[in-house]
Amino acid sequence: KNRFGVLMLDYRGYGKSEGKTTEAGMYEDVDACLSWLKMKGLTGDRLIMYGFSLGTASATELTANPRTLRPAKLILEAPFASAEVMVQDASRLALPSSFFTNLKIDNAEEIKKVSQPFLWLHGEADDFLSVTTHGQVVSENYEGARQTVKRIPNAGHSNVPTIMGYENYTRMVLDFITLP
Repeated sequence: KNRFGVLMLDYRGYGKSEGKTTEAGMYEDVDACLSWLKMKGLTGDRLIMYGFSLGTASATELTANPRTLRPAKLILEAPFASAEVMVQDASRLALPSSFFTNLKIDNAEEIKKVSQPFLWLHGEADDFLSVTTHGQVVSENYEGARQTVKRIPNAGHSNVPTIMGYENYTRMVLDFITLP
């Protein structure tokens, strides 16, 4: 617990957690958190999955393929399309992603299984995960009934709330959350 009494959970291998970091372990860790929340009374109709950057993999995977709880809504901020696209963008070489990583993450494919309402936020000036090769691809592959798209001019990878202004950012997220 931190000084505010909030329990913080880290993926294995990150923060204060021990263990080896793996893709499967990341999903297991998030699902373990969901199991704990379910024991505390959380139901799927009250669960909104939020993922930022790397966290979009867990949020998308566990919304597309629910295990413990089926989330009611999904919010992805600065999502990456796939490990393959990330490697292509970063290396600028025509090499398969398996040359650099064993990650199989593919948010652009998994989002096709998501039917819940979806909010996509991405800074148009994101120089880490390009809005066009990553976020836009995920957004275009969403086949569900209700999507809200927020491309934020002049925002980079991690400053969307700052560029939008905290009140505007909070209002936008709350408006999405409270939609029926």
